[in-house]
Amino acid sequence: MELSDDTGGIVPRRIPPQNIVQRLLTRELNAGRRRCSNASITARVFFTNVFPNYTVINVEKPACFLRKFSPDGHHLIAFSADQTSIEIYEFCGPASAADMLNALPRIDGAADFLPDNVDVPAANLVRSQLFSRFFKLKRVTGIAVSGESLNRECSLFTNDGKSV
Repeated sequence: MELSDDTGGIVPRRIPPQNIVQRLLTRELNAGRRRCSNASITARVFFTNVFPNYTVINVEKPACFLRKFSPDGHHLIAFSADQTSIEIYEFCGPASAADMLNALPRIDGAADFLPDNVDVPAANLVRSQLFSRFFKLKRVTGIAVSGESLNRECSLFTNDGKSV
C-alpha cells in the first residue's frame, strides 16, 4: 500500500531495526509507551528474532500457580498454592543458568533439548535447580484473609507497570 503526504509525494515505509540488541534496548526504554493499542502485535514483532535454542523438559518449580510477567519483563507473578498470597519472582536473565547447561553431557539425538527420560545425575540436578537459577523469590504478599481466596485467572497491572 502506498502512502502519500500532504504534498502528494510517496512516504517511504519505515523499517524497524533488525538488530536484536537494538530491539531489546527499545523495548526496555519504551516499556510504558506503546505506539499501538494492541500489545500482542508489539510482542509478535519483537519475537520474530528471539527463539529458544535449548529446551529442558520437566523442570521442578515451586508449589504455586505461575501466571504472567510484568509489563517490563523483569518480574514473574505467581499465586500461592492456597491462593491467599501473591509471589513475585525476579527474572535473572538467560545467562544465569548457562554454566549449568553447558556442563551437561550431550545426549545422542537430543542436541537441542534435555528429554525427561534421561537418568543422568547432572540432568536431574539441572531439572531441580533450573527454576531457582532463572527466578529469585523477591517477595510474598498475603492478600486474602479469613477464608477468602484469590482468583488466579485475573491479574491486572497499573498503567505504569509498577503495581499488580
